[in-house]
Amino acid sequence: MKEFTVKNRFRRALRSVCLLFGLCIPMLSPAASVLRQAPETHIIAGEVVDQRTGQAIAYASIGIVGEVPGTVSSEAGKFSFRVPASLQSKTVRCSALGYQPQELKVGELLTAMAAQKAVRIALVPQAVQLAEVNIKATKWKTKNLGGHAGQRAMIHHDFALSQLPLQENFGNEMGIRMNSGRRLAFLQQLNFCLSSNPYEMVKFRVNVYSVNAGVPFENVSPRDIYVTVQNKQQGWIAVDLAPYNLYVEQDFVLALEWIDCLPKEESLSLTIPGALPGFHAIYHKDTSQGNWRKLPPMGMGMNVVVQCEK
Repeated sequence: MKEFTVKNRFRRALRSVCLLFGLCIPMLSPAASVLRQAPETHIIAGEVVDQRTGQAIAYASIGIVGEVPGTVSSEAGKFSFRVPASLQSKTVRCSALGYQPQELKVGELLTAMAAQKAVRIALVPQAVQLAEVNIKATKWKTKNLGGHAGQRAMIHHDFALSQLPLQENFGNEMGIRMNSGRRLAFLQQLNFCLSSNPYEMVKFRVNVYSVNAGVPFENVSPRDIYVTVQNKQQGWIAVDLAPYNLYVEQDFVLALEWIDCLPKEESLSLTIPGALPGFHAIYHKDTSQGNWRKLPPMGMGMNVVVQCEK
């Protein structure tokens, strides 16, 4: 019985390694495969703006709902991504924190592109509803949740899919489930490790999700949390979360979303380490409006310091 159990564990670990290396080495990802196999593709390009002010909305998420094509708007609100002709009947969703999401048919956007060469998506401002938190605790304890895989790990998740244009890599997201239990917890500091970083500037968005049906659900942050990494920095990076006043009362997913970089020339390897054996639930999303995929349990180079009720 012991030998059988060990063999099963080895097989599961081996499958995990194969999958995770598949995210790093130059092989076809689901996103790249769909676009590469499509006999004909169209480009949807334009800008995302505030409907009331006309000002550009930076880093809005835009893409086909539940599918792989998509991206994140630039700091100037501009965007561009390819769409296979077979997806013309699908829906494009554009969303940003503090705005009502807008959905448009791919066919409508392509018609607008043919007439105007670009589309303008105007989002309506919407107040962010903050969850009421009842703080009764007088005593707190510090806990560190998550993974501690470092640069020397043998497994690495790559945010960049080399088969895609750089712009279509933006929105690639990696998350780890934090088991905080049912006690109130205050998120104090995020720590994450970059095992490779070839960019002079790379920008991430930190997303904190509630969990529903075992996958990330709604972003519970009251405003966008941006992290800018300069000068090809690698290793552990600390992010102060205290100013965002984030409280959670149940398990949550903490995720890093790649949204920008310099220079904008080509997709280069940008990685975060993993480790086996591991016991954390890990999630990955290729594009900003795509579906989450749950990966095999593993360790990860991402953790959070919290203050929990005693």
